[in-house]
Amino acid sequence: MDQSRNRHKGKNRLKPWVKVTLFLFGILLLATASVTGYAYYKLTTAAKKAQVSLERGAQSVKRIEAFDPGKDSFSVLLLGIDSRPGETVEQARSDANVLVTVNRTNKTIKFLSIPRDSYVDIPDHGYDKIAHAHAFGAADLTVSTVENLLDIPVDFVIESNFKAFKEVVNELNGVSINIKDEYLVKQIEKDTKGKIVLQTGTHTLDGDQALAYVRTRKADNDLMRGQRQMEVLEAIFDKSKSLTSIPSYDNIIDTLGDNVSTNLSMKELIGLIPLLTTLKSADTIQLKGSDYQPNDVYYFQLDQNQLNEVKAELKQHLELS
Repeated sequence: MDQSRNRHKGKNRLKPWVKVTLFLFGILLLATASVTGYAYYKLTTAAKKAQVSLERGAQSVKRIEAFDPGKDSFSVLLLGIDSRPGETVEQARSDANVLVTVNRTNKTIKFLSIPRDSYVDIPDHGYDKIAHAHAFGAADLTVSTVENLLDIPVDFVIESNFKAFKEVVNELNGVSINIKDEYLVKQIEKDTKGKIVLQTGTHTLDGDQALAYVRTRKADNDLMRGQRQMEVLEAIFDKSKSLTSIPSYDNIIDTLGDNVSTNLSMKELIGLIPLLTTLKSADTIQLKGSDYQPNDVYYFQLDQNQLNEVKAELKQHLELS
C-alpha cells in the first residue's frame, strides 16, 4: 500500500494546523510574547528547567560554516515521546517526528512528517524503525538519525512526552472533540480494557480520554492517527491562546517545564517571536513509501526517489545549496 506525499500552501496567513504545530514548538514561545511580571518569571523558570544540551555541542556536524541562530535559516526537530509505565523518557520511542525548516530570507516554513515506522539507518544500530532511535539513544541519536537520513543539519530539538499532553488538557478542563467513527470508539474501549468509553459526537474529553483518542493505532493507520493528534492539539491551542486568562496557567507552565526539553535557550525562543509572527507561507511534506514486512515485522519503506527530492528541497530551503 502506497502512502502519498501531500502539500498544502498558505499565503500571508498560517493555516490553523500550522499554528497547532507551533504549539509543539513550545507554548512557552507563544506565551512569552504576551505576558509580563509573575507569568514571565514562571515562563523563564520553566524554560531554564527545559534546557538541555546535545552531546555533539551547539552546532551540527552538518554545518560547514559557523552557524548564527539569530541570522541563519535553521531547522528544528519536534519529537513527541510516548513513554509507557516503567519507561523513562530517554528509554521511550518517538511517536511523532516532525522536522521543521525555517527560511529567514523568504520568511517561509516547511514541515516534514517522518512516519514512526520508517525503515532507516540508525547510526551504530543498523536499519530499524526511526521511532527506535530514541529508545536506543534518546534525542542525541534521533537527531543523528534524521541528519543521516536527510543529509541536512538539525539545529534544534524540542521533545515533549504525553504526560505533558494529558496534564495540559486536564488543566484546561478538557477539550472539545468531534468523534465521528464508531469503530474508533470500540477500539479505544478495547485498547484501554474498558477504562475509556467514548461516544460519537462532540464531547469534552479529559486528559486520559484525549490521550486514548490520539494514541490508538489499531483503529485506522498512522496518517489518520496523525490527524487525530493535530485535531486535539488544535483544540488545546484554541484554549491556550491567552494563558493569563486561565486560572491555572502557572500549573500549565510548570507541567511544560517538567515535561518538555529543548536545546533552545530562552533568549533564542524570544528571538524567534518576530520571525514566527511574520511568516508568509507554510508548506507541508509527507514522505511517500510502501509497506515492508520482512520476518512479519512491519516497516514503512521510504520511496528513495522522492526522498532524494525532499533532501534537495530542504537543503535549498535552508540555503545550503
